[in-house]
Amino acid sequence: MTDAVATLDRPSTAASPGLLQGAVRAAFDPVNRTIATAYRRLYQGANYRMRTLAGGRLRSACRPVSIALLLTERCNARCVHCNIWQNKGKEDSPGLEHWKTCLTDLAAWLGPVQVTLTGGEALLQPFTPELVEHGVAAGLAIELLTHGFWADPARLEKAALADPWRITMSLDGIGETHSLVRGRPNFWERSLASLQMLRRLRTEHRLHTIIRLKTVLMAQNIHSAGEVARFARENDFEVFYQPIDKNYNSAEDSRWFETAPTWPNDPEAAVAAVNELIRLKHDGYPIANSVAQLEAMIPYFRNPAALQAAVQGQAAHEQQPICSALTTLQIQANGDVGMCHLKPAVGNIKHGNIRKIWADRPRFWETGCCQSGGGPTFG
Repeated sequence: MTDAVATLDRPSTAASPGLLQGAVRAAFDPVNRTIATAYRRLYQGANYRMRTLAGGRLRSACRPVSIALLLTERCNARCVHCNIWQNKGKEDSPGLEHWKTCLTDLAAWLGPVQVTLTGGEALLQPFTPELVEHGVAAGLAIELLTHGFWADPARLEKAALADPWRITMSLDGIGETHSLVRGRPNFWERSLASLQMLRRLRTEHRLHTIIRLKTVLMAQNIHSAGEVARFARENDFEVFYQPIDKNYNSAEDSRWFETAPTWPNDPEAAVAAVNELIRLKHDGYPIANSVAQLEAMIPYFRNPAALQAAVQGQAAHEQQPICSALTTLQIQANGDVGMCHLKPAVGNIKHGNIRKIWADRPRFWETGCCQSGGGPTFG
């Protein structure tokens, strides 16, 4: 994280009124791409820093950094570490126009920040490629998350041709390991075909999209975790590793790891796997995690009960516990807006402007936070 400090409401354009507007309109031409990247680094660093600066007195001025739109809570995989695929029935989606309005409002409010489109499986929504196009045109750094399990890759291809900032594909192993984790036959073969298509499109159309692999470390793949990093280097991808947590879309259970088939039974084998990833990182393999993020997995695999709240809040590598609601903005498939997975929704984009919803949100970090054992995060 950078150490830049600034108070951000709407990005300041007082000194140069057209600079940010130009970056938003055309963030991905060669010059403005560089401007937008620098802006995001400054924006992220400033907001992360404000969480603790001056004893946390500026934390209420934080703006969202981790922004995700869950376009659906349906999935056609059958992953061993996720229960989302068990969701059935019709969803009360805001619809394409509400989602477009949300992206437009985010760009006008925050500038060319990163926004992740995810699910479930985001590409199950027919309008997802059009939403990717809209977000890119608005100047946002759009990330699309997908599993790549498509017999007909037309939606993935259309989304890729919009040249989003990043496409992240789940890859939990090489070969049959991936199919085992994903719970359907031929999952590896279809995922591989999708990755080959993405790489081909990037070359043929001179796209700038980063292709990232996301690997969840669990019992099923812990002995071969480094294979994904090697595969990534061979194919000009990058990889981001996450430690296994309780199954997504499952009931809260503080002792889930005692019975979960995904939890590594041998903690030292898991530690050895993480240490291998750290060595590969030092050797120049395209592992997107920081060394601090990787090192934070070691005490977690040895004592998950002590660190699971931090892992769920993606803050295990932080030097002090910090409430995720300070910088997290997640919009559910029905339009509900949340800042913490343990707290209720604070609004809905079908009925309110996202900027106002953020401004009016409860101050969870002052009234009690899971990162501090129930009390205020800062003194």
